[in-house]
Amino acid sequence: MARKFKATKRIAREAEVAKAAQAKHNKTLQMPSVTLVATSAMTAARRACEAKVDAIVQECVENNCRFRDSKFDLLNDRRNCLYNSLISETVYPDIAGTKRIPDLFRKPVFFLNGASPDDIQQGSVGDCWFVASLAVITNIPGLLEQLCVKRNEEVGVYGFIFFKDGDWVSTVVDDQVLYKIDQQSGRRVLYFSKCHEERESWLPLMEKAYAKIHGDYESLDGGFTAEGIEDLTGGIASMMFTSDILDRDRFWEEEMKEVNKHTLMGCSIGFEEENPEKHGIQSGHAYSVLNVAEYQGERLVHVRNPWGKIEWNGDWSDQSEKWTPEALETLKHEDKNDGRFWMPYKDFLRIFTTLDRCHVFDATWSVASSWIPYNVSPRSSGHYEFELTKTSNTVIVLSQPDTRYYGSFSSDFDNTLSFHVYDDEGNLVKRAKIFVPYSKRSVNCELHLKAGKYTVIPHVIREPTDITHGDDGDDEEENAVRPATRDNGVEVVVEQVKMDKSSYMFQQRKASLIRKMSQARVTGRTLLGVDDEDYEEEKVELDEHNWQLMLGLRVYSHDSNASLEGIPGEHPLRSATAAAKAAALAEQQEDKDDLEGVTATLADKKKLVAEPEEEKEE
Repeated sequence: MARKFKATKRIAREAEVAKAAQAKHNKTLQMPSVTLVATSAMTAARRACEAKVDAIVQECVENNCRFRDSKFDLLNDRRNCLYNSLISETVYPDIAGTKRIPDLFRKPVFFLNGASPDDIQQGSVGDCWFVASLAVITNIPGLLEQLCVKRNEEVGVYGFIFFKDGDWVSTVVDDQVLYKIDQQSGRRVLYFSKCHEERESWLPLMEKAYAKIHGDYESLDGGFTAEGIEDLTGGIASMMFTSDILDRDRFWEEEMKEVNKHTLMGCSIGFEEENPEKHGIQSGHAYSVLNVAEYQGERLVHVRNPWGKIEWNGDWSDQSEKWTPEALETLKHEDKNDGRFWMPYKDFLRIFTTLDRCHVFDATWSVASSWIPYNVSPRSSGHYEFELTKTSNTVIVLSQPDTRYYGSFSSDFDNTLSFHVYDDEGNLVKRAKIFVPYSKRSVNCELHLKAGKYTVIPHVIREPTDITHGDDGDDEEENAVRPATRDNGVEVVVEQVKMDKSSYMFQQRKASLIRKMSQARVTGRTLLGVDDEDYEEEKVELDEHNWQLMLGLRVYSHDSNASLEGIPGEHPLRSATAAAKAAALAEQQEDKDDLEGVTATLADKKKLVAEPEEEKEE
């Protein structure tokens, strides 16, 4: 009894220490409350996630076994967990094996004094954008913890939710992780992302869950920080070039000072930058903006490299002579190679070429969403109608399904979105277009609207990609399991490999998932996650091949009674005459309203490339 009593006291004491550390962390940050965007699907996703974890725990206890995720098994199905196609140029060297978290570390914990940016270190996959987005949201106490819905560390099951394609999805993972051998110490270390204290497991397991909902780790290679933040918060992602800022003083007051309040931000340097390493910042790499400050009349930006090392070497860097004892105390800065650094605002805008911003929301905001099937050529008459019952600040975002879901199932076309907002009298209220051409997942605008009815007219410019096609006659199933080969002037030699049944079935499961997701959007069914049992198996009457893509609209406002309806209209090929008239009228109206011709049809700019009648090898 005495031993048990002492153990209980020790656990209680450790809990008090952890609680005090978290409280100190929260007080230091002094940030307002920001919540995940709540939707009906979020409630459903959380409940589904909790139910899955509970069911798994019960089953494992009854069978006296730990949880092994058959859908993402790093030990027995490693290739399919790592790669998004049978043939991949991605190489993961030095993988030594697979271990469960408790077998890899002594006294592992999920959270150790909460989550903070200093926990985060990127691993051996090119997801610096996602790791940077995690570093950004950990600046807001308690925000990341809301994504970790339920877990049982003894059984080894962890449930997470993410915001994907306009709504929340859930998934579960086991505690298996890949490891390698450190050449200096000879120790086993995590292969992918890890916390500073490696026995703290929230980061590698959340990264694993994020990889699972996209099919594999390779699908996480390359991305934008703002989109990662959007997937973690339900906010709205947008990007801009620093060279496009008109008034930099105004941008400081309206944007930079809102960092970690209403806006979360990342930054990067384009690949075209010449010799960027001379100032200590890497090109083609995502960084997190942690904070801003004004000190003795100088504007400063606090930035972090997700590698946890390699920093800015100019003014206000760790070795700068500008650091005085007073400055160190005021800005709470420490001179150590931890990836954190301060830099002048003018240098921040001079060095970094692109800013990734994500507008986040507190509990006073509501969101309504709707998806419709859309046809680009011939052009759809699809549109959205929403109504506000009171005057409100409003954010409207038009999006297409995240192409990261599709892995190697590349489309023959890229779609660029724009839209116009009209009031109930047909007057143009606002137009929105994409300002960074390679960030095409969504487009948004923010405006102040009075109570009333509004119409959103989407428009899509459809351009052929640079994917080349092989021999004619390949069927769709063969096409689904072959990698994309891009014609960039370099000869690509594709090695022939034996296609085993397990890999083939995995790719077919991914193709089936994509079809189910599209059907769920059209029919309005709740999408809970990527696990097969989350989908209703009812037969859906949908001629999906006659629609070219899905479009989703979200309307954020302070009006909890706001309503939104997506109206796809009749497919243009089924009523060609009526569609032609509607499209002509819409184009006449948009040409009159459009200042730069951004909604001109693709046929006006270049000859359309017809889609092949048969699927060809990518």
